[in-house]
Amino acid sequence: MFYCPRCEEVFRDFRYKCEKCDSVVLVDYEDRSWEPEGNGVWRYQSMIPVKRSVSMGEGNTPMVRRRDVRESIYMKLEGDNPTGSFKDRGTTVVLSDAVKHGFSSVTVASTGNMGASVAAYSAYANLEAKIFIPDDVPNEKILQMKAYNANLIRIPGDFSDIVNRSIEETENGAYLASTGLNPYFIEGLKTTGFEIFEQVGVPNWIVVPTGTGGHLTAIFKAFRELKELGVIGNLPRMVAVQARTCSPIVDAWKNESEIVPAENPETIASAIQVKVPFNGYTALDSIRASKGRGVVVNDHEILQAMKDLGKEGVFAEPSSAAALAALPKINLRADDRVVLVITGSGLKDPEAISLE
Repeated sequence: MFYCPRCEEVFRDFRYKCEKCDSVVLVDYEDRSWEPEGNGVWRYQSMIPVKRSVSMGEGNTPMVRRRDVRESIYMKLEGDNPTGSFKDRGTTVVLSDAVKHGFSSVTVASTGNMGASVAAYSAYANLEAKIFIPDDVPNEKILQMKAYNANLIRIPGDFSDIVNRSIEETENGAYLASTGLNPYFIEGLKTTGFEIFEQVGVPNWIVVPTGTGGHLTAIFKAFRELKELGVIGNLPRMVAVQARTCSPIVDAWKNESEIVPAENPETIASAIQVKVPFNGYTALDSIRASKGRGVVVNDHEILQAMKDLGKEGVFAEPSSAAALAALPKINLRADDRVVLVITGSGLKDPEAISLE
């Protein structure tokens, strides 16, 4: 079953958006059960409404406790996924769905990480991948997508323009593997939450670098489902971290208002540089329902956090380092257990570490 979290409309059939209010939809998998078995993302097959058919061993990423700190602060290292970011969790699910329904091509709009993930998994599944990208994608991410023989198309304008172009491609028979618009993508991303639970229990706080809002939505959805099944009794508080110049979700949380697109979204953290967050409403709901908070960080703070992570053996791309940059801005108690979701490898944008 699919449902619209905004207007609460319910649908039996798969769709990308709610016809009533044009919002994204989520999945309510009625047959889910907590029966983890095996490794990685598909260890949680009983919680995922799509059957596995395309997998490259994603998930099962390390949980590392920070060194030399008294607090219980852990780092979830998503850069250890096959293409170097958390996106692989969702891609394995949506590509499995595409193969199941006989598609021969897939399309997506991306600032880099999503495109690399879809390109790699499409190559593995012998599908054609058409990736729409903006002009300012780091060269390393472009090279990664090209390595997988993807068809790259640069589109002028902001991210919403690029998304619209990828949606148009579905009219030509392509499968839309979008992190923001395909509800099955969220089902893959929520396995981050399941792994966090199995690795450290229910943390007090989970800090998530946030662009579209999909990853934060998915992680909280995972914990909500575990609570509904009686596996846990309490929920973590969710923290959305955004760049100061591109913070539509955090601004809406602070102002107790609707989400307004960012006006000048320039930041070194390109992976979270999303002017119009497609999962913004659900991310905002997750923050509010969990009694969490929103935090903004500037580029200088992000660069410093990259260097601090490097001193602890973690090479993170700028958007990932935003999680550590936000930590001093959260009112933690001494006994709080905190998970920082380090969403992607520093190899995605290695030159950023030398900037100042």
